[in-house]
Amino acid sequence: MITKKAEYAIIILTELASYPRGSVITSKEIARNRSIPVNLVVQLLAILNQAGWTSGSRGPAGGITLTGDPSNIYLRQVIEKIDGPISITRCLFNDTPCQDKTHCSLRGIWSRAQQGMLSVLEDVSIKDLAEEASKDN
Repeated sequence: MITKKAEYAIIILTELASYPRGSVITSKEIARNRSIPVNLVVQLLAILNQAGWTSGSRGPAGGITLTGDPSNIYLRQVIEKIDGPISITRCLFNDTPCQDKTHCSLRGIWSRAQQGMLSVLEDVSIKDLAEEASKDN
């Protein structure tokens, strides 16, 4: 399951990508613009900074900037950075014991659905989302 934290991380990156390259925005502005609790924005930015997608500076002219190329940051990468491996069902994880693993008629369906979902998440970038959002405004 994709958590709300992963969704917020994507929203934060999309917000940053909607500004001209090199723009600086504060975590409070991100929180206000996207209705995300500011403490959660700060927490997620620490992870996004660690991934090399954003960087922050303190002081009067400080704030957050997008350092990664938004066309090279894909939804799957962001989700897995926040949530770990993505799976539509527990049975697809190798470490989950299942008595019916070899005879389960659903396993093949889940596997195909999983591949389809991952394919979409690997194909959509933060840049794509930012461009789509700019069309809506």
